[in-house]
Amino acid sequence: MRSIGRTCRISPNTAKAVNAQLVNKQLSWADLQALDDGKLYQTLFGDKKPGDSRKPVPDWIQVHSELYKRDMTLQLLWEEYRQRNPEGFSYEQYCRRYRAWKRTCKISLRQIYFPGEYIFVDFCGRTMPIRDAKTGKVWFAQVFVGALGASGYLFAVAVASQKIADWLKAHALMLAHIGGVPRYIVPDNLKSAVLKNNKQGLLLNSAYQELAEHYDFIIMPARPRKPKDKSLGEIGVQIVQRWVLARLRDQVFFSLDELNTAISYWMEKLNERTTRTYPNSRFQRFFELDAPVLEGLRSDPYPYSQWRYQVRVDESYHVDYEQHQYSVLYTYAHQHVDIRANDEFVHVYYQRQLVASHTRQIGPGRTTLDEHMPPNHRLFREGTLEGLQTWAQSIGPSTVTFLQRSLEDKRHFASRLKAAQLLRREAQKDNWQGRIESACTHALRLNCLGFDRLRGIIRTNADNRLSTVTTVKVIEHENLRGADYFTTTPEAPL
Repeated sequence: MRSIGRTCRISPNTAKAVNAQLVNKQLSWADLQALDDGKLYQTLFGDKKPGDSRKPVPDWIQVHSELYKRDMTLQLLWEEYRQRNPEGFSYEQYCRRYRAWKRTCKISLRQIYFPGEYIFVDFCGRTMPIRDAKTGKVWFAQVFVGALGASGYLFAVAVASQKIADWLKAHALMLAHIGGVPRYIVPDNLKSAVLKNNKQGLLLNSAYQELAEHYDFIIMPARPRKPKDKSLGEIGVQIVQRWVLARLRDQVFFSLDELNTAISYWMEKLNERTTRTYPNSRFQRFFELDAPVLEGLRSDPYPYSQWRYQVRVDESYHVDYEQHQYSVLYTYAHQHVDIRANDEFVHVYYQRQLVASHTRQIGPGRTTLDEHMPPNHRLFREGTLEGLQTWAQSIGPSTVTFLQRSLEDKRHFASRLKAAQLLRREAQKDNWQGRIESACTHALRLNCLGFDRLRGIIRTNADNRLSTVTTVKVIEHENLRGADYFTTTPEAPL
């Protein structure tokens, strides 16, 4: 029985028990061959199931749930089980049966990725030190990894941080490297990608969404705490850390460029590597599978925009961005808006609707559009010196010069400022805007700096009348001496 037990990998007692049942049932070899495993077991042992024991079996579902609690161990659960059931399983049997039950609950779905469809992206958990050559101070770079679904081709680049600007920069470098755009990019739930991802809904980072719209791909974040949703990305990160970053652990880098040069070298080696499982390299599979079906890459780079959320509009209907204030429509005062800014423009959004656009200004100051002001503020501003200067600039250079020269005399500053305000209102009312520049040119020619004289020029159309010179015809006769008379020398008297 011992040799039979060793051959079948069962205990001698089990072999003896089976033999006893065969003798008791008087079954021949031919009878046994006609039975499948289930019927054979039922014939020998009846309805008793394999693994049945007289010992009480724990509720494995309850055990599994208890293990999720903090500081809970299988040892403690077994001790509590033995207190309730002194004749129960030993600790070794208890653990073995729990692991066997757990395996029956573990079912995995093998995911299939079609060429050109998916890229999985994430940051490595391992950072790389970079030493400042001048100060000797060390800071740590983040390593971004992208893995293509079909070919398994890997991309890696080091950036300064996990902030949104570096996150977007890494994506742009990745897409430029592979020379195309996939249908989906699957990120983890870091804040640079996802602001909210729960049962109530999904909220993406606006700048990341803009990047997706620029390159025309779809963002498909993995579910929180579901690593299998991006298992290929997790594996890619692990491979890059073990195969590339581990090799660079003893090297000293003084810049991101140096680090990325080293990473690029080893990534090329990694993608060209073949194994017994995959006789074709990742590089070969990329050009066979993914590269032919990737969407075309736009030639113009993505214009990075910085977003600021829930910025309060102050009581003067302005928002602050980089120490400069920009106006919005006065009805949005005290509301919260989102600001999107790039190198050229500053855009303001209220509930995802564009409500204001300004040219980007550098440094402290204030930019206010007339159309954003309430009527009473607009009327007051139009009467100030700055408002009149802006109005004059909108008309022409002669109007600007006339206004400046008219207001140079401090004795008449207040009266002439009021006259200028009146002239502006009359021009808007009587539609003189097209006449003022020509009239100012004519007034400056005559050195007439009063606004009453300017108003008279406009009303009489004096600047458009041609000056005429009257010519009188001279009748010649003997009493007229011409010019020659005065140039001749008179004769001497006799």
